[in-house]
Amino acid sequence: MKNRHTYYIPLAVLFLIAAAYQVRFSQGRIQYLSGSLEGISVPVNTGRASQAITFVGPEAKEAGIHEGDQLLAIEGHPFTGKRVLYDHLYDARPGDTLTLSVRHKEDESRSGEEEKITVRLVSTTLVPQGVGDWLFVIVLSLAMPVFCLLLGFGVAALRPRDPIAWLLLGLMLSFGQFILGVDMLAWRGWLRDLMVAYQTFFQSAWPLWMLLFGIYFPERWSVDRRGSWMKWVFIAPNVAFILKDTIIAVGDLRNFAAVAPIHRLFQPLGIAELVISMVSIGFFFAALGHKTGTASTPDARRRLRLLQIGTTVGATPAFLVFLYSLARGLPPNQALPAWIALGSLLLLFLFPLTFAYVIVVHRALDVRVVIRQGVQYAFARRGILVLRFVIIVATILAMISQVDRPDARCLDIVITIGIGVALIFLVRRLGEWLIRWTDRRFFREAYNAEHILSDLSEKVRTMVETGPLLETVAETLSRSLHVPRVALLLGNDGTYSPAHALGYEGMPEISFNGQAATVEHLKREKEPVRIYFDDEDSWVYKTPGMDDERGMLEKLDSQLLLPLAVKESLSGFISLGPKQSEEPYSGTDLRLLQSVATQTALALENSQLTARIASEVAQRERLNRELEIAREVQERLFPQKLPPVSGIDYCGACRPALGVGGDYYDFLLLPGDIFGIAIGDVSGKGIAAALLMASLQASLRSQAIQGTGDLAELMGNVNRLVYDASAENRYATFFYAQYETASRRLAYVNAGHNPPVILRKAEGDWQVLRLEDGGPVVGLLRNFPYTQTTVTLEPGDTLVAFTDGISEAMNPDEEEWGEDRFIEAAKACQGLGAADTISRLVAGADLFANGAKQHDDMTLLIVQVA
Repeated sequence: MKNRHTYYIPLAVLFLIAAAYQVRFSQGRIQYLSGSLEGISVPVNTGRASQAITFVGPEAKEAGIHEGDQLLAIEGHPFTGKRVLYDHLYDARPGDTLTLSVRHKEDESRSGEEEKITVRLVSTTLVPQGVGDWLFVIVLSLAMPVFCLLLGFGVAALRPRDPIAWLLLGLMLSFGQFILGVDMLAWRGWLRDLMVAYQTFFQSAWPLWMLLFGIYFPERWSVDRRGSWMKWVFIAPNVAFILKDTIIAVGDLRNFAAVAPIHRLFQPLGIAELVISMVSIGFFFAALGHKTGTASTPDARRRLRLLQIGTTVGATPAFLVFLYSLARGLPPNQALPAWIALGSLLLLFLFPLTFAYVIVVHRALDVRVVIRQGVQYAFARRGILVLRFVIIVATILAMISQVDRPDARCLDIVITIGIGVALIFLVRRLGEWLIRWTDRRFFREAYNAEHILSDLSEKVRTMVETGPLLETVAETLSRSLHVPRVALLLGNDGTYSPAHALGYEGMPEISFNGQAATVEHLKREKEPVRIYFDDEDSWVYKTPGMDDERGMLEKLDSQLLLPLAVKESLSGFISLGPKQSEEPYSGTDLRLLQSVATQTALALENSQLTARIASEVAQRERLNRELEIAREVQERLFPQKLPPVSGIDYCGACRPALGVGGDYYDFLLLPGDIFGIAIGDVSGKGIAAALLMASLQASLRSQAIQGTGDLAELMGNVNRLVYDASAENRYATFFYAQYETASRRLAYVNAGHNPPVILRKAEGDWQVLRLEDGGPVVGLLRNFPYTQTTVTLEPGDTLVAFTDGISEAMNPDEEEWGEDRFIEAAKACQGLGAADTISRLVAGADLFANGAKQHDDMTLLIVQVA
């Protein structure tokens, strides 16, 4: 998979071009509204790729220039492209003169002679001519292009690897160019060429983006799957016309002669180009309509229906006005009453607004917004307030401009003021309604759901009774996500059956055996699994053995399954039905639900462990049997297998003093070739220490599986979890490290534990490195900062970690073996494997004890670097 920067570099370049273009254009529009847009009036202009004059200003006509004349040179510079004219006008000021070399058109009064004509340049000031101009500029020239730009680039930046996101970007940039043009006197040189190429390319490419988006959003069109060749009949000519328009537009500035043949070649194809563009746009709506009726999922069907209605309402009126004005050969504002033409154009804003609604609210592209939902909510509310303020100010300014007109009648003034006041009141009421709708419909609901589910993840960690745990999880999921039907199925004697359910008429009578296809699928995926009963390509149809199970899932009305898995064991799973709103489960929902499922599985394992211990204790009268049961349970918490790890040999062992104890060690194989190493010593002995040891293991694994490289933060989280789960007088010394096999870097945090040592022999001399940095013991202080340290291991190094039961072993004379003797014994084991080294060191401690009673748990782990 490509690096994200590969996508962000072209995206950033395109954004800089689009932003520069939009800022400069918006600046001109704002100056127009304020009445301060002054510039040089262009005296003449020529046709496409031609020296023939097609426009003559009053000052040029007065000087003797006529349409059809040939413009040969400007100020002695050959007129080879329009940049010659624009560059001179860019530097000119009102009152300057411009000398034009012209060959007059041959007619009865002239014989086609060449003549140098001097034209005096005059300034021009444009001002809006009424409310219609104000609305047109504010909505279509400012708000809509900026909105399209932000929507397109925002989605592409969040999903740079998604081709649909790039199609949306192209579609939005093209749609934003409908009303825009390039002010040739706002740029100079290569910047003018770049902006002309940008504007022409995206203005011409809109039919192509419409065609492709209709085919591929949100899933590929079934018609295209059966005949993918058909789309190329329209893609190829569209691409040719886009390239033609862009090349001619730039060539028109640079060199007429170079692009004139291309212009002549394509000129007869004008009608064909229009037809192909219209058909391509029509394919967009045809594809949406067909997909709406045949969509494979309810989510896709709902999104397509919304998109079809919104885009049709937004684009159809303007399209009909365009056809009518084209048939009459007049501009839209002359072919139809101004209010009809303007109203149809204003409806175009519905087009990008519909895309935004479908993508953001209905999560069509599952955009993972990097800011919190609460921030989104606040931004949306303030955005609505700002938009309401802008519209009210624009309405007031439009009223003032109408009232100040010299030809305004008294009745017109009264009507204008009345309409303005009514519009201000309507905008105010509409804004208040929109804020309430936003609050209720999307942001606040999602914000609350996030908080509720996050709190649930924290709460279930401390619950040890299975019944209340299942009831709390089911009710919280149902309430926060508005899911009427929730069922929790737990494994028991090789089958998975409902242990708690909400929203059903009694407990569903279903059961999945331990080898069921659904169970195996959840074990493989280890993450939330969606279910689509109306999609024949879904796993519920494609997986062998699903015929009977599909009926059970339909009985549960399942739309999402959450596996409750710890290590390789599946404790059970949660079935969630559809939301009341029929909205799909978003990426944020899945992330939070995954966290809830993980913590629930850990809590279930803890509750089951506690239940097993309590049950065995109640059934056994003798303490020795109780300790034996607890020892067997605890042994299963230690690593049962030691998978091979490249470049190291490792082993660990624990021998409790009382059958069960509080010593703990663990090895974790983490993603990215990371090897986790843990050792700890819980205060106290016996059952209480063993339970806290189990909590310490669950806390570490719940943090380590998140893949964080910040061990100081990880240790801080483990400290808080142990603190919350233990009595005030309970704590544990703890050491945790992560070893990168590729770089041999060992990062560690020591929380008050006996410092592990690295034994390194260089040139016959031993070096002993003590790993001491970190912080205090875990579980004693709720909040305390920890520090992380990194060392690099060398080939031949041996990491020795131990609890004080090894170093403090006593002989009958109550003399301690001591850490120094222990380290010397470890040095003497050079050349032995990790397992043999542990056996030798434990035997050394026993030999020194000389039969004395073991007073404390002994735990030892060895990691040798090859």
